[in-house]
Amino acid sequence: MVRKFFKKFGFLILAVLIAVCGYIYVCAVGNEYTYLFTDYNSSSGVTDVRIDDDSVGKAEITAWEISDTALTVHLKSVAPGKVYLSIVSEERMGIGIFYVHNNGVITNGLFFGDCTGCNAVIISVAVYLFLMLIHLIVKYVMLEKRSFYSYDNVLYLGLIIFAFFFIFAVCKGLYYKNGIYGAFRQALTSAKDFVLFTFPLVIVTTVCVTVSNIKLIRKEGRTWKNMLGMILGLTLGIGAVLPIIIGDIMQNSTIIDVHYERGIGYFFALFLESLIYSFVAYLECILLGTIITGIKTARHIPKFNKDFIIINGCRIRKDGTLTPLLKSRVDRAIEFAKMQMDRAGRPIVFVPSGGKGSDEVISEAEAMKRYLLEQGIDEKNILAEDKSTTTEENFKYSYDLIRKYHGSDFFSTVFCTTNYHVFRSGMLANELGIRAEGIGSKTKRYYWINAFVREYIATIAREKKTHILVAVTLFLINLIGSILMYISEAVLF
Repeated sequence: MVRKFFKKFGFLILAVLIAVCGYIYVCAVGNEYTYLFTDYNSSSGVTDVRIDDDSVGKAEITAWEISDTALTVHLKSVAPGKVYLSIVSEERMGIGIFYVHNNGVITNGLFFGDCTGCNAVIISVAVYLFLMLIHLIVKYVMLEKRSFYSYDNVLYLGLIIFAFFFIFAVCKGLYYKNGIYGAFRQALTSAKDFVLFTFPLVIVTTVCVTVSNIKLIRKEGRTWKNMLGMILGLTLGIGAVLPIIIGDIMQNSTIIDVHYERGIGYFFALFLESLIYSFVAYLECILLGTIITGIKTARHIPKFNKDFIIINGCRIRKDGTLTPLLKSRVDRAIEFAKMQMDRAGRPIVFVPSGGKGSDEVISEAEAMKRYLLEQGIDEKNILAEDKSTTTEENFKYSYDLIRKYHGSDFFSTVFCTTNYHVFRSGMLANELGIRAEGIGSKTKRYYWINAFVREYIATIAREKKTHILVAVTLFLINLIGSILMYISEAVLF
């Protein structure tokens, strides 16, 4: 029971522990702060460093020294509030701004600015995120071994891709030394960095799918299904530039003021920008995960120990012969059967699956059976299933037929479909409790791209609850981050 609890909530508990321990550590060491003013050096003629009388809070200058490179000031907190540090020199007078918190911690410039011990907390967060990344990778490898056709594979792979950029953004916060505020800001802009980094790829992809869609439309007619690739490419492209367009509109707006850097309008614009980029980045990561998973499943060659091969049906010609798409599936099944016989000396039973449509002269299963016989396949090695009308029914009815034919549940199966359809077919089989590996047949490139996009959209639609949950999480992360930044820079100053 305890093991299951920690397995499920272990990372959440670790996050809380890091937050609590980090807070305690910062409170213990944060009442003193050392800052280097690099604008001043021994040639600046600094004559005095003091706390300004206009300061609301109080801090004590414990020491200050100047070198050839910088002025170093050591501060110790006394009372909470804003503290102005005046630097008097022969050339000019400068001011440093600090904030003393109720817990005695001194932050530089901002409410959530840099403080003593802050970098140690951010490093702990970065290590935590890195451990999460390792966990995602291990989980992904384990899931893929358990099932090649789980949507979790796509989700984990997409999260792994984005996690690299997110960790990089947090580490950038360390470099700029802007404390928790800087870490939040870098985290919120990580999605933007990712989208802009992948923007050239999105443009190239949009051009490629548009060209392929034009070929598809010329050959098969102008329908919205034949333009899905173009629509997706344009959506991602527009998503990448939409924050820029919205930002330009807000810059010229008289309704909301986004020019004042400590005003609510400025942070609303920041929130909207980061939110849009987060959604676009998530879609791109899921698309990349789908592409990688789809290619891996389509190119996968199962072990040569199979008893049956299910051939998923699709539309046939008016004269009852196979379309090129269906013929390629049957040819691929025959090719696998020959490979298995050559390498393992093990015969396989073909299970062509597909019923008779209202505009078809015979069932798809019968059409495939005739083609198999023409290719020299023995009729005793063909088990036709001619009742199904969907991919789901292909699996369900074929398995029922195989169980009846075999007389038990102990058999090994592979299914054959077109390359772009392998992953989603495998998902359907998994949902039915059917363990089967898939092989993919080739199709024309212009058709494959659009069909793959259709599979991507269909897969997302099947897992809409997961995506809604992720969308809500991204919304909350961006909202909380923007509010904390607003508090840090505007409200308490």
